[in-house]
Amino acid sequence: MTIPSAEFAPHYRSLSGWNALLAAREARVELPRTRQVASIVVGAGYTGLAAARRLAELEPGREVLVIEASELGEGAAGRNSGFLSAFPIEPRAHGQDTADHAAARQIRLARAGLELLRRLVIAHDIDCGWDEEAPRLDAAATAKGLAAIAARQSDRQRWGLAGHFVERAELTELTGTTYYRRAYSPHGNVFVQPAALIRGLGESLPENVHLLERTEVTSVSRTGPLRVATTRGEFSADRVLIAANAHARALGLLRDRIIAIYTYGGLTPELDQVELAKLGVLPQWGIIPAHRLGTTLRKFANRRFLVRSGDSYERELPLAQVRALLTQLYLSRYPQMASHLLEHFWGGVTALTHNGGLLFGLDRPCLFVSAGCNGSGVVRGTINGHLLAEMACGSQSVLLSDRLALKGPSWIPPEPFRQIGVRMSIALEQRQAGQEI
Repeated sequence: MTIPSAEFAPHYRSLSGWNALLAAREARVELPRTRQVASIVVGAGYTGLAAARRLAELEPGREVLVIEASELGEGAAGRNSGFLSAFPIEPRAHGQDTADHAAARQIRLARAGLELLRRLVIAHDIDCGWDEEAPRLDAAATAKGLAAIAARQSDRQRWGLAGHFVERAELTELTGTTYYRRAYSPHGNVFVQPAALIRGLGESLPENVHLLERTEVTSVSRTGPLRVATTRGEFSADRVLIAANAHARALGLLRDRIIAIYTYGGLTPELDQVELAKLGVLPQWGIIPAHRLGTTLRKFANRRFLVRSGDSYERELPLAQVRALLTQLYLSRYPQMASHLLEHFWGGVTALTHNGGLLFGLDRPCLFVSAGCNGSGVVRGTINGHLLAEMACGSQSVLLSDRLALKGPSWIPPEPFRQIGVRMSIALEQRQAGQEI
């Protein structure tokens, strides 16, 4: 018996702007020499690639097949803002854990994921603009925003995370805009070029990993040996690891636990020195908004500027609407720029759960799942994939215990109530966000 696919992976309206900045690469579309392998990993994002790498390390004599619907740099992994952080996301009490205990587990996991990525970037000389010095600024433009960043600082201080406030005069000097009133700068952030990072991770996989791109998985059987049907034929494996995030629903998983939200980004053309100077004194910095539906900004070290904002439920907005939105947000913060042209603009999908919990672990015999990243998936996806592979191979560790102890995703009402609720929630939060958007 198989689980039919009701919806395939997202087909975006435009290419990833980050990927467009890189040299062209040939997608890996050659079929493996055999259709029977030890392990199949569905999805070549950060979670899937980390899982495949760890499987190959633990079982060097056995073949791993990674199946990716898109290609490296064009999937969701190459469409984020390139912030890598080891901070908790809405930690909640669960079982014997308080919310602070959950935060401590999240911190340990995220730090392990960040260190794993750091080692891989160094070991494989991945040219992704890895930058641990440029400041991340949690910036506020309103009174509500000021209260929000003060609350973040209080939480992070309690959890032992370092950081400092940046007052308005210094904030204006750093960023070139008077739009924001104050910021909190948490220590420990890393900036990357996300498409370059995911491409580097994919191109440096161990020899016993076969990457197959431009191939969609359409169903996975319920019983072993597991059969994976794709748009390029069927494969079978002793075990399957699903790391496809929102697309996991198409394989019969998390349909009552997860939704897909699109967010949008735009990059300017290369700016000259006069225009760059209007964006502050540093070559690179990033702003995270005080409200979660606010606008993310990033001055990128390759002489470009990123504007990221907007949310839509399950469907990608028309590109003309995206460009108009991002251009207006850019203009409102930097009216002094000679031009507000965005050379590249795109959408990217992420999987959200109602309570921020992630599905992780054994779904049924020989089928393992990590899905529902709730954003910030670069670091967390990396450690989740690494640990999922260890779990699949029967390993145990303190970090795996930490991951299994965290709360999973809660139930979400079915359609049409789900759509109505999500859209009302987005509209309400947008009103509450005000100028933070």
